[in-house]
Amino acid sequence: MIESFQKKIDTLDISIFSGVPSQTTDADRRSLLAVQRAVAAAHSSYAYLEIGSHLGGTIQPYLADPRCGRIFSLDPRPAAQPDDRRPGHIARYENNSSQRMLDMLSGAGLGDIGRISCIELDSSQVAPEMIAPAPAIAFIDGEHTARAVVADFNFCRQVLRPDGVVVFHDFSILYRPLFAMLRSWRRQKLPWAIVRLPDNLLAVFFDPAVPAADPWLAVMQRRTSRSLLLFRLITLAKSLKRKFLAALVK
Repeated sequence: MIESFQKKIDTLDISIFSGVPSQTTDADRRSLLAVQRAVAAAHSSYAYLEIGSHLGGTIQPYLADPRCGRIFSLDPRPAAQPDDRRPGHIARYENNSSQRMLDMLSGAGLGDIGRISCIELDSSQVAPEMIAPAPAIAFIDGEHTARAVVADFNFCRQVLRPDGVVVFHDFSILYRPLFAMLRSWRRQKLPWAIVRLPDNLLAVFFDPAVPAADPWLAVMQRRTSRSLLLFRLITLAKSLKRKFLAALVK
């Protein structure tokens, strides 16, 4: 069974996500598996940190992977929280509890849920020493606001392995603060590789050799500059269209 799960990860078989619902697309899942595969190939064992777990759908492949010795789920478990997808939007999470998540993951039969540490706090409230061993992968999918994503990333940088990777979900919602951070990282001349991943992810590898060694990620990395430029142009066109329509209404 363990060999079967590992084969699914290494072949990017998204059926490994079938046990627990996840608010990710098939393309998102394939991309997440590619990141996991690349990190597992670089390290004989590793830990995983997730900010914003809800039902635990994206924890599934890590629970199934014997190479992942520890999983940290950081989620204050709000019933509702602000969301930047549109002004005034509130994201709601019914029956949002760590116990519900653990019960669902246990029922999926993927591995020992004792490897999962649930921390029901905002990242700003967590002492870095609570996250040990240092994760090699951090997945940020918590509160979708500019303030929160910057705070979550800064926390991840404190606790992550120096050669780790941070993956952001819902790039299309959070692109403004992410682009601002990209400009800051370029000024700092950090040794990182930025990879835009389908469907809606952005990955920051602090060891550029990790994505370069994975054939699928290497292709995505080569396409990233063009992908980000196209995204900027589409976003600008949509913004200009909205302003034009608003001017017509006036």
